[in-house]
Amino acid sequence: MKIGVNARLLTKPFTGIGQYTRNLVAELARKDAETQYVLVVPHEIPHQLEAEFPKNVEIKVLKEKKFPSAGLRKTWWEQIQVPEFFVQQKVDVAFFTYPSNPWTNDWYKKGLKTVVTVHDCIPWMNKNYRKGILSKMYHSQTRKAVKKADLVLTVSGSSKEDIEKVCEVNEKKIEVVYNDVSPVYKEEPHKTFVSEVLGRYSLKSGKYFLYVGGYDERKNVNHLVQEFLKFEKEHRGVPLVLAGGKLFKNKLYKSFDKLENLGNIVKTGFLSEEELACLYRNSLAFVNLSKHEGFNLTILEAANSGTAMILSDIPVHREVAENSALFTKNSEVIESLEEMINEKKRSEWQKKSAALAKKYSWKKYAQIVKDMLHSL
Repeated sequence: MKIGVNARLLTKPFTGIGQYTRNLVAELARKDAETQYVLVVPHEIPHQLEAEFPKNVEIKVLKEKKFPSAGLRKTWWEQIQVPEFFVQQKVDVAFFTYPSNPWTNDWYKKGLKTVVTVHDCIPWMNKNYRKGILSKMYHSQTRKAVKKADLVLTVSGSSKEDIEKVCEVNEKKIEVVYNDVSPVYKEEPHKTFVSEVLGRYSLKSGKYFLYVGGYDERKNVNHLVQEFLKFEKEHRGVPLVLAGGKLFKNKLYKSFDKLENLGNIVKTGFLSEEELACLYRNSLAFVNLSKHEGFNLTILEAANSGTAMILSDIPVHREVAENSALFTKNSEVIESLEEMINEKKRSEWQKKSAALAKKYSWKKYAQIVKDMLHSL
């Protein structure tokens, strides 16, 4: 059997979809040694990343056409170049790890089984993610194409419900297969490395709150900052660390630029997984007040680090974190931060967090996906 994979987001391995592609496909190939996996990317990926995959994984670089528009280059690559490549490679299954499966009906007459993973429906549900005519056209077509796939994978029951409504897909075609995280979050960082990372930002172990994630408006980081500034008036010397940065320059990320010179706030910029693992393990608590998610991988990063968690009270957070996090409303953030300062209560949340991590496993999920791919 031969499976072709649109692995475009391997070029951004630390994004949510990049991690999904990287970890799921590597584990799939290890469990399915008789199957050949052909991963197609638009440009070369780091050699270290390529070395993570077993021998039955072949990574092919298919360069984008030299169109002046980045959007056109991406769309042409997804809709013309990749499908043609899969046909040339004579794959049995075409696996698209994000909504990029072909739009045209001609593709589905070729007899190749088509699988697509929809991580969330946010670009289709929130008009702020569809600015400009080309963006609106692109997202309209991707939404319609989801319905044409033979199998739709998603990462949570919450996302499955959205896909049924938004994409009008029969629920029998949708399978929920949860996420897990990279092995680095499951391992204890070396003490010397921890000291170096904390020292770089003048941080003390167990003396800071941590946010990791995106900075578009739905992530609600601006509200977190405003509540933290109120909290800080009574609790000096406990900074809020904002890891990461904005991926794009559009208006969705404008609030990030305002987060300068505001109290005891540390902005780290983008970090490696190893650096993030250090910050998780040594924080008072991980705080995420997002308004809408398909899964929110940072929950499992924190859980595998044994980190206490404060999460916004939204359905998918309840689904993923179960009873292992302190759920909070926008009006309760200060009280939640104060609870985590209490060592006894924080210790209880840390134990619950560590227990949650054991429920998620790439090995388990890869076996489920393997069985589904072979049954198409």
